[in-house]
Amino acid sequence: MSDNRIIALTMPKWGLTMEEGTIASWLMEEGDTVEVGSEILEVETDKIAQPVESAVEGILRRKIGEEDEEYPVQALIGVIAAEDVTDEEIDAFIASYGGEGAADSEEDDDDAPAETAAAPAGIYELTMPKWGLTMEEGTIASWLIDEGDEVEVGTEIMEVETDKIAQPVESTVAGVLRRKIGEEDEEYPVKALIGIIAEASVSDAEIDAYLASRGGEAAPADEEEEAAEAPAQPATRAISPMRAAIANTVTNSWTVPQFPVTMGIEMGAAKEFRAGLKEAGKAVSMNDMVVKACAKAIEKYPMVNATLGDKEYGLNPEVNIAVAVGLDDGLMMPVVKGCQALSLEEVSSASRALIDKVKDGTCGQAEMAGGNFAISNLGMLGVDQFVALVPPGMTAILAVGGIKDEVVVKDGNMVPVSTMKVTLVADHRVVDGLYSAQFLVELKRLLENPEEL
Repeated sequence: MSDNRIIALTMPKWGLTMEEGTIASWLMEEGDTVEVGSEILEVETDKIAQPVESAVEGILRRKIGEEDEEYPVQALIGVIAAEDVTDEEIDAFIASYGGEGAADSEEDDDDAPAETAAAPAGIYELTMPKWGLTMEEGTIASWLIDEGDEVEVGTEIMEVETDKIAQPVESTVAGVLRRKIGEEDEEYPVKALIGIIAEASVSDAEIDAYLASRGGEAAPADEEEEAAEAPAQPATRAISPMRAAIANTVTNSWTVPQFPVTMGIEMGAAKEFRAGLKEAGKAVSMNDMVVKACAKAIEKYPMVNATLGDKEYGLNPEVNIAVAVGLDDGLMMPVVKGCQALSLEEVSSASRALIDKVKDGTCGQAEMAGGNFAISNLGMLGVDQFVALVPPGMTAILAVGGIKDEVVVKDGNMVPVSTMKVTLVADHRVVDGLYSAQFLVELKRLLENPEEL
């Protein structure tokens, strides 16, 4: 950079193997005043998403990088400058920028737990990395490999926590982890020596001599024995953005006075009806039938599809049903819109398209918005019955269990039936138990007479 009056804002490097990042959103506008620690933009990688904080003061003069675009590490994505810097000076700075700068090169140096100049050939220092401009220390949450384990480039050696993130530290060299100097649950400053990776040909005596020469001797034998006898510490895992969003949603939901009503439904006729559709080449799932049955039952009992306002209820003309789709680290609830006007096959087609988007990671805010009623189905996992939480802004959610073959008494005879238990959980401020039961009675009637769907 030309001088301290113009500062390059570049794509940061979080983690040793990070090569690029995506600008998720700008958190400031051009012309905004920037302080040390100001969150300027949010960057996403394949592992984390977090804000980029400023290490300098000034004014955000240019936003060069665009939202949802990917840029390599150190790419120029913005310019911070003093108020008296002219636009012409900034234009010249951008035109001449070569991807280097004091702040960037210092960050790179802090990031790399690599071989130091004083280290003998074949010995590599593992140091506390620097993630983000304001990180000063990190805590070793857990060692992921043991002394004596072979290390390749990219091997996850340990997990480090800061006050913002927790993620693995990956090796930039190949060799063997010969010393674990840093201890779990202990905090160390950036650049502190926390381990030694060395080639197999390097002797223990050479490593001990090197540690002694730099003041980083290994722990005495009795301390090592005490550490070995200490109980294992639980591993930790960073809270993903999805998990954090779910935590916030269910916390808000828990403040709503809600109650469950459960009813059993005989599903023999529904199973036969679905089998007939399958023979006709029409792919309809049992959950699609539940969605359509709920839509028709809502036409008769619209309050379970209502929205609670300050002094009135909003009776939604559209039946937009949010369907829970499970993922490895949480769930999403895309919305099948206008179910009251869709045929059973159209509900099935719309539902499959949304589930595919969720699985592919292409489900956006447009597909998630507008739900007035929700369905959560755990029947495919063998769950007989459960209670779900009403999503914020809705009045009810239907929790669907699995279909179970059992024997019941009918007209004095033992008869085998296929039964599915459903539980309607409703906001008691909008509907009461009687209304919920009436809705379930209609839902039961429809599923036991599936030709009406």
